[in-house]
Amino acid sequence: MVAAAPLVDLLAGVAATGSALVGLYIGYQAYRGLRRNDEPAMRYLAAGMIVLFGVTYLLAVVGQGLIAFHVVTLGFQDVFRLLVRILQLVGLSLIAYSLHLAAGNRVSTG
Repeated sequence: MVAAAPLVDLLAGVAATGSALVGLYIGYQAYRGLRRNDEPAMRYLAAGMIVLFGVTYLLAVVGQGLIAFHVVTLGFQDVFRLLVRILQLVGLSLIAYSLHLAAGNRVSTG
């Protein structure tokens, strides 16, 4: 079963990299929507999606790679985990704020 560990690590890395790429694509599409509809709600939605779906996964992949290739010690794992969690909270907060703005615009205009 020990021989399977490198394969599992490789597959986990591939999945994380794929998640980062798809997340960045989602953020890019949100940015394109922002350019079409330059509304404050879209601005916060796009920023939140980029942070939540792109930056957090990218940071996780980079952190995993730095630890796996012994660029930084395993002690930094908790630092990367904390940074990812903080960025997730920031991204979710931006998305929530965008929904709050959009709901406020609907009430005031309609």
